[in-house]
Amino acid sequence: SRHSARPDRQAMGWEQAAVGWREIPRGMSVRKIWFDLSFAPLVGVVGMASFLMGGIIMKHFTGHTDVAFDKKIRMDHNHQGGSEHRIATHNSRLGMLSINKRAFNLFPFTYTPKAEIIDRHRTDK
Repeated sequence: SRHSARPDRQAMGWEQAAVGWREIPRGMSVRKIWFDLSFAPLVGVVGMASFLMGGIIMKHFTGHTDVAFDKKIRMDHNHQGGSEHRIATHNSRLGMLSINKRAFNLFPFTYTPKAEIIDRHRTDK
């Protein structure tokens, strides 16, 4: 019947169906269920990439000569040289323009610059 102590399946709401259900099993913790140590390198790579990309975006918006937040610089029709700091920041490349000009080792990789390879293979020396 409809008014008995135990409701039938058609009249049961989600509250009655969820009675006694445990989201986290006994003896387990959220860390044991969701954290796996093999996932840490992926999180590290994503974190480093986010940090690098955030730095590049900040460098672009705070130092690019075409992006001008200052009203005084914007009012100048030729604001390319409006700030020495912006010119220096715009011309710097976070050290990446010079890294391919010299040899370096990052185990297990060894990088040899193109000019050094050309000098090594020249026959007129």
